[in-house]
Amino acid sequence: MAAAVLGMWLPIYFGPLGEWMKENPPPFIAWMEQHTTFAVVLFMAATALAVLGSMARQPNEPQPVAELAGTLATAVAEQWRREETALQLQAPWPMPLRWENTARPVADHWEAINGAQNQVEPVDLSGRLDADGRADDSIVAVFHRVASRRLVILGAPGAGKTVLALNLVLHLLDRRQEGERVPVLLSMGSWDPAQETLHSWMARRLAEDDPALRTRSGSGATLGQELIASGQVLPVLDGLDEMPPQARLEALAALSRQLGRGEPLVLTCRADEYQRTVGSTVLTAAAVVELCPLDPADLQTYLRVSTAPARTGCWDPLFAEVESTPGGPVAQALSTPLMAWLARTAYADTSAAEPAELLAEQEGVRRFADRTAVEEHLLERLIPAVYSRDLPGEDTRRWSGEEAHRWLSFLARHLNKLRTPDLAWWQLGTTVPLTSRMVLAGIATGLVYGLLSCLVHGLGGFGLMDVLVSGLLNGSMTGLSFGLAHGVAARFIDGAFQPSRVRLSLRGRQTGRARPRFLPRFMAGLVVGPIAPVTGNLLAGVVNVAAYQEPFWLLARVLSAGYWGLVVGVGAALVFGSTAWFEEPIDTQEATSPTGLLNTNRATVLRQALVLGVVFGLLILLGSWIMAGLLPRHMWGTTVAWTPALGLRSGILIGLGSALVAALTLTAWGRWLILARGWLPLTRRLPWAVSAFLEDANRRGVLRRNGAFYQFRHTRLQHHLAPAPPPLPPQRRSRPRVRLSGPLRRQDHGRVGEPDSDGEMSR
Repeated sequence: MAAAVLGMWLPIYFGPLGEWMKENPPPFIAWMEQHTTFAVVLFMAATALAVLGSMARQPNEPQPVAELAGTLATAVAEQWRREETALQLQAPWPMPLRWENTARPVADHWEAINGAQNQVEPVDLSGRLDADGRADDSIVAVFHRVASRRLVILGAPGAGKTVLALNLVLHLLDRRQEGERVPVLLSMGSWDPAQETLHSWMARRLAEDDPALRTRSGSGATLGQELIASGQVLPVLDGLDEMPPQARLEALAALSRQLGRGEPLVLTCRADEYQRTVGSTVLTAAAVVELCPLDPADLQTYLRVSTAPARTGCWDPLFAEVESTPGGPVAQALSTPLMAWLARTAYADTSAAEPAELLAEQEGVRRFADRTAVEEHLLERLIPAVYSRDLPGEDTRRWSGEEAHRWLSFLARHLNKLRTPDLAWWQLGTTVPLTSRMVLAGIATGLVYGLLSCLVHGLGGFGLMDVLVSGLLNGSMTGLSFGLAHGVAARFIDGAFQPSRVRLSLRGRQTGRARPRFLPRFMAGLVVGPIAPVTGNLLAGVVNVAAYQEPFWLLARVLSAGYWGLVVGVGAALVFGSTAWFEEPIDTQEATSPTGLLNTNRATVLRQALVLGVVFGLLILLGSWIMAGLLPRHMWGTTVAWTPALGLRSGILIGLGSALVAALTLTAWGRWLILARGWLPLTRRLPWAVSAFLEDANRRGVLRRNGAFYQFRHTRLQHHLAPAPPPLPPQRRSRPRVRLSGPLRRQDHGRVGEPDSDGEMSR
């Protein structure tokens, strides 16, 4: 309906057809010309109906907590089954892992673990994953033998801690009964225990992977928080060693302090780091197991069966070395499942390189003289090996090993700079300095708005010079305004560039209380909205005065700046404020992976820009009409004139144009488009098809997916591609106060900004 009305009405005023229509008007067009006000109102009503219709989707009905837990369990199982396949953890069978009760003094008293004062006898927690073609459930049996349901898994780097934790998650999900907790594998590198409690961090991470869990219930808590509070989530926390040393200690203290009695937990960490962290502190009621080195017989069986029969002989020199020199560098390196998998990946499926190169000598000296050298060589061989193979699938794009190495190294440096293992597509733009981001956002905004201005004024019948001048002025002022706005949002608004996990719906379920969010948004629109029209009109006035040598033009532009500034400011305030009542979370199915979240975010941003742009444009059209009626016909020697053509032209340009450039500069997808899809590939730091490259790296086993994030398969690979940054300077703290009573013997540590004993502030 809106398109039909617009199609009948536009030819009266715009373009060459308008002149002919005015000389030979059809009866209906002539009637509409005589009743332009009615035509404008009809157009506004039709457009409003179209906008409301696009918002009138069926809202997502909230699920009961028990049903929501079942949905979460299904999503978690699908995610990790897919990753298990991508990482080839079951090919040809699971890596043969063995573990036993740790001999390190890092476990709590067995009375606390068993939950009874008289039960002091240790429980045998040793077990293994069978290498006979099936996954043994002994890790599940071990977990259930721990009465407190708190288990810490320790091991050397690459010993298989994450694999074992993943195996536990999948088998618990396979055997889960209704009402039982849902095991959720979370990376601890994104938790700052000094800023977030355990439960709030878990709720945030769950909501990042499942937008539906952001929805608030009648109690005001999110569904994710209700799931956790009602005991429906079993946290499996991977990688305590990925946290800074001080944060590890604070995390252990927070876990013991914030976990209630009977709350289960599984935690993984490198053995040496855990022992250094624990000291006089232990995780309350937690049993501890430690992974054993890979047995040489298991290693040989795994490598032999993983290799085609015609190539199994290539391993003979390596097997002989492992048997004859069990303490040698090759045997030591291959004692971890990670290195065994790297050796298999590098040599099993190609004749381009042979395992015997690990034993090569130069002038009588071993080329790889120690364990570290062997491990670094295997890490170096991974990318050339996996990128020399074709993968089945529809996407036939191929990247060379050299290109992949360069781009993956850039991503590894990016993660090291952020000190996190989580690679988020919406954070790739932060690799560009903030000043450069502002300039790039301003240029992109100026080009888009300037071209739209030229198009609108060209259809309005303006001359070529007027069209170009208007495009230049509007584009430059809008680019300047939104470039600055991009910088302010990045610097001062926490979470401004997080991917949108809400959409607009006329009957949408609220993601929070609307009233507290209405006023800040209303005031932001009232303040930010007038900036572009005011600065643009004032600059246009200066240009007009210089061009025509008439001071009158400056006065006219000052009046126009006030007029349009008020109209745009009020319209922007109403649009931004009203969105507080029309937001609902996007569907869970729409954002279950990084690529899914990106595609959903792009669609969400563009739909919201269209809806808000049309509404904003209608408010501009209506507001300018009302303002023109309220103001005197003549003010300070200038004439206040409003026509439907002027109102419509202003509504299209300001409404749709502002919404489009805001989508480009003030959203996660916009920053991704300008920087990750434009600037970074242009400067050869990333490929042009970034999403396809990341997905391809996941299929090749270099990256893994963890909800909405990518991660390198192992932190060793990340640090090999880009050496880790030096640790932060040691913090000056007062002597820790040790509390020895109770199962938790915890140290009280100062927080950032607390004065030390000597009066100085800790960093």
